[in-house]
Amino acid sequence: MEQYTDEQIIEGISQNDRKVMDYIYDRFYGKVEGFIMGRGGNPEHIKDVFQEALYVIVKKVRKEGLKLTCTFSTYLLAVCKNIWMHDMRKSKVHLVEDSKLDLVPAEDEVDWDQQKEFLALYNHHFNQLSEDCQKLLRLHFGKVSLAEIQQIFGYSSEHYTSDRKYRCKQSLYNRIRKDPKFKEITDDR
Repeated sequence: MEQYTDEQIIEGISQNDRKVMDYIYDRFYGKVEGFIMGRGGNPEHIKDVFQEALYVIVKKVRKEGLKLTCTFSTYLLAVCKNIWMHDMRKSKVHLVEDSKLDLVPAEDEVDWDQQKEFLALYNHHFNQLSEDCQKLLRLHFGKVSLAEIQQIFGYSSEHYTSDRKYRCKQSLYNRIRKDPKFKEITDDR
């Protein structure tokens, strides 16, 4: 794949260069996906956030002559993060960021290979959880309410449901943190 500098990316956006836009998707979508999925987002939301962020950036480049003060990657991820956080606040969803699953390093501290390694590690340990924990966490990450989860599982109370969700998240968190690969990934930075 052809590589572009940040300046070439901005120039390509201003010229509506299809190759540059394809490059942006190929090169940066995974990073945005890792950020949002690591905080309980879903694939459809990632696509919407990424497209909206590109729209915002294209508009800024073409109308305001965007001048970067950071890397394009950092800028794109910051725009995506702001859009995602705004959407979450608007829908009054509790973010996973306040849980102990916030293991993804800050966007300016991670590279593509590390992001992919972390997601592979996350997926590996998620798949090692019991089927009930996997289902419960998928529902939670899908923004299903505790009351609905309680009904689905037939739990006796919302308090028990909340406790069960916490224990599943804690189990996943502990598995990831104890895996030697986690230390390798985070020490490489």
